[in-house]
Amino acid sequence: MSRAVLPLAALAGFTLMRLALAAHLGLVADEAYYWCWSKALAWGYFDHPPAIAGLIAAGTLPLGDTELGVRAPGLMLQGVVLAGLVAHGRWSPLLTALLMTTPLLALGGVLATPDVPLVCAWGLALIAAERGRWGWVGVACGAAMLSKYTGVLLWPALWLAADKRRPGVYGAGLIAAALVAPNVAWNASNDWISYRFQLSHGFPEAGAPGLAGLAAFWGGQAGVAGPVVALAGLWWLARGPRGNPVLWWSALLPLGLFSLAATRGPAEANWAAPAWISVLVGLSRAEGALRRLSWLGASLGAVLSLGVAVHAVRPLVPLPQDASDELYAGAWLGPPVEAWGLAPVLCERYQEAAWIRFYGGVDATTAPDVGRMDQFDLWPRTLPAETVYVRPALSHARVPIADLYPETGGSNVVLARRGERVIATWQVIPVRGYAGGAHD
Repeated sequence: MSRAVLPLAALAGFTLMRLALAAHLGLVADEAYYWCWSKALAWGYFDHPPAIAGLIAAGTLPLGDTELGVRAPGLMLQGVVLAGLVAHGRWSPLLTALLMTTPLLALGGVLATPDVPLVCAWGLALIAAERGRWGWVGVACGAAMLSKYTGVLLWPALWLAADKRRPGVYGAGLIAAALVAPNVAWNASNDWISYRFQLSHGFPEAGAPGLAGLAAFWGGQAGVAGPVVALAGLWWLARGPRGNPVLWWSALLPLGLFSLAATRGPAEANWAAPAWISVLVGLSRAEGALRRLSWLGASLGAVLSLGVAVHAVRPLVPLPQDASDELYAGAWLGPPVEAWGLAPVLCERYQEAAWIRFYGGVDATTAPDVGRMDQFDLWPRTLPAETVYVRPALSHARVPIADLYPETGGSNVVLARRGERVIATWQVIPVRGYAGGAHD
């Protein structure tokens, strides 16, 4: 038990610090978008399966519609899973350090995104698979697929690593399939829209980026895992299974497939995020030079993650394009739009619609047939005779919904600031003259 005291204390402190950070920082647009989903729980949504919506609903029920309410369940779940991984790793100090300092968890895990339940399900599946608990493997694989569609890679990876003579391996697949069946049924009733959207992601017909796309993808992995840990992970993968087939296959399959996808089209860095849980556990068991490199990666990750966290709260250096600005933008938009007293507000993008709903308490939706399709297009909507149209500040004058609303007023500008800097600018345009009631 004495070996467990320091790792558990470190993980508890890590979780408390991230909860404090979660309560202080505003929601990025996607988090507000998923919060909108949590107000209309279903077995699927246009972009992702339902797990993140359920997690957010579980947090806002006791904590209210606050930033902490949105993020707390995911952070607490991560705390439990990380403790389980460390206990499974026999309280390894290296594994504890890697789990707390890798940007994927130290920073990305603070935000309420589908990667949070996916990474948790992935970690639980690794523990269960290495212990031969195939029933729990099936539950974890089903949870992974209900978190994000890339979770479908988990069971095949574990199947590749398993002794195929064990009937539990196939039973796990059946359990996972049963758990994900409601999401499949939801997709079937919605013209397979979510599957079609995800399959079209990152696979353009022409102009494939080739090696440049592969390099960009692995540059993203250096950001997800930290540059030294990413290098150590590549070394670990190149060595082969070496007695860790569960870890190796569950890392290789997603990283390999998405590396290939990156040569054909833009691949987002977080697509392969759960694979790094497998890599981190594998690195914690390494010896010699690879172990020393992993310790170096954890040390550097601690410095980088702490620096980025501090910068998110109080900027350390001026950056021309500061990604942390998005944490502060939405709170500036909601109240000015609420002051118009018109609803539903029409927006050019789902990002503004979600922020207005969360920070303004106003019904908002995306304008029909403008921009890419999103969840707001699947929900019933009635267009009012008079409302306001919200969009990021643009150079052109034409309002995309001018055909629906022929009477357009002058543009009102809303600015978002962080200190002295303007970090976002929107146009709020009054529109009127819509004669109909419903669209679609």
